[in-house]
Amino acid sequence: MKKLKDIWLKSIIYRVFIQRYRRYFIIGTISLIAVDIINIFPPLIIKKTIDILSGDINMRSVAYYSGLFLLATFFQGVCRYFWRINFIGTSFRCEYDLRMAFFKHIETLSQNFFQKYTTGDLMSRATNDMNAIRMAVGPGILIGLDALLYFIVIPPIIIWLSPKLSLFTCILMPLTPFIAYKIKNVIDRQFCSVQEQFSRICEKVRENISGIRVVKSFNIAPQEEAALRKLSQDFVKKNLTLAIPQSLLGPAFEYITYLGIIILLCIGGRMVIQGDITLGTMVAFQSYISMMIWPMTAVGWFLSLSQRGNASMKRIDEIMAEKAEFDMNHTANKKLTLKGDIEFRDIRFQYHEKDKWILKGINLKIHAGQRVAIVGPIGSGKTTLISLLPRILPVKDGNVFVDGMDINTMDIKLLRKCIGFVPQEAFLFSERIADNILFGSESKESDKSVREFAHMVKIESEIQKLPDQYDSFLGERGINLSGGQKQRLTIARALAVHPDIVIMDDCLSAVDVQVENIIIKNIITRFPNKTLIIVTHRLPAIRDFDLIVVMKDGIIIEKGTHAELMKINGEYSALYTRELLEEGLEIQHEQKENK
Repeated sequence: MKKLKDIWLKSIIYRVFIQRYRRYFIIGTISLIAVDIINIFPPLIIKKTIDILSGDINMRSVAYYSGLFLLATFFQGVCRYFWRINFIGTSFRCEYDLRMAFFKHIETLSQNFFQKYTTGDLMSRATNDMNAIRMAVGPGILIGLDALLYFIVIPPIIIWLSPKLSLFTCILMPLTPFIAYKIKNVIDRQFCSVQEQFSRICEKVRENISGIRVVKSFNIAPQEEAALRKLSQDFVKKNLTLAIPQSLLGPAFEYITYLGIIILLCIGGRMVIQGDITLGTMVAFQSYISMMIWPMTAVGWFLSLSQRGNASMKRIDEIMAEKAEFDMNHTANKKLTLKGDIEFRDIRFQYHEKDKWILKGINLKIHAGQRVAIVGPIGSGKTTLISLLPRILPVKDGNVFVDGMDINTMDIKLLRKCIGFVPQEAFLFSERIADNILFGSESKESDKSVREFAHMVKIESEIQKLPDQYDSFLGERGINLSGGQKQRLTIARALAVHPDIVIMDDCLSAVDVQVENIIIKNIITRFPNKTLIIVTHRLPAIRDFDLIVVMKDGIIIEKGTHAELMKINGEYSALYTRELLEEGLEIQHEQKENK
């Protein structure tokens, strides 16, 4: 009994529907029972009417039974309305709840998760799989219960009408469970394959739309079309393979029922002629056997929907089983203010257990209000280091302290509210420019404030040239802006949250040196006592910084002011000299072209 209870509690019907919407399930079930009970009476009424018409005709009795028939069908229609509202309507609520829980859970997962699953795959699970689950817990439950009620109610009635005739007509019914058991496992396996293929198609389409500039510039649209055509053809083949067992279920069960009707006509007709049963009984019996066509078909439909739903639920559970690296649900409505003292102590980091170490024992202290630049060659671990501070990446080996507090013990939401983080990739949303700037701001900023942040990052004049200015809508990922414009807008977005700590990860690479210098100067002027950390490859822009940290191969090899590092004549000095030479060559080249 305990095992059956565990199976029930883990079932998709209980977890998605009944656990939260028990009241709607009960009302829907009662309405469905009422419909099926009322549906029993019309054949009995028809039987009585035929028997009356076969003997002495009594028009009053005929009128009485005709009225009773109309009344039964009226109440049946009313009850049918209620079960549709409570089953089908509630299934959309279930889909909404599950999709929101799925989306909320995804937002708590780390970067490692998004390296494991593609965007197209997640989109497929959040749409196609959710729809399959809704069909299973809405129409699926309804169809299954309806079929079950028919199987419970109709057999006793036909046995009461004629036990002998019931034995002959229902002799093939025991075959149905055997057929269902054999086919349902095939459906489960094939449907999983179909959903996985749909995920691949979603990812391929997403990649091509997001990278449409690259596709067009390399003129590889025909190749991409061919690749999508191949994926789509495989999808069609998998669906056709799935259609075979799905198509077999209904006809197999219907065929068994129709064989029962043929037996009824042969044996029942003889029994009417012999006087063993009346003609009305024969007609009523035929009506009830015909009614069994629906539940036999419904069993196949129910098994198909439930197996598709179970297969999709497994795919959703696979994502929901991924553990969030951070608990983001316990944040109270608080505000945290940080001074900006930061310490990295014995930090080691690797993305996966078998991967190489990206950071190898980093120790670094940053005092509140300092302007710090982190420089070094590509792959030295700069981005990884600063991603630990807002806990975009988890701190597992070592400790990171902010104002003396270990960030692993701090509320992640409160911590991130205090940090303005500008990543390397300039991602913008398909919203108004003003909405993108205020994306992370919880307070309602005035238009004046929005313009102030745009002016701070030297993009105000460019926005004013647009027809709708700050109300201009951006294309997907800001596709209608240049690289430099997108970078500056992401910086304005980070500053609009009024952070205590500003972190900029090589986010000025697409603007010229003069604009970069002005932006950095504006930030320092606007946030004079805030800690500023910049990752950059342009060394002249950070000459006046309080601390310059040089990284290579996951370790800090030099740190100090510009003057101190130049005296050492080490890695920083070499990088700085090389950049000055490159800038000088570029200037000479421009001068020659101008001449």
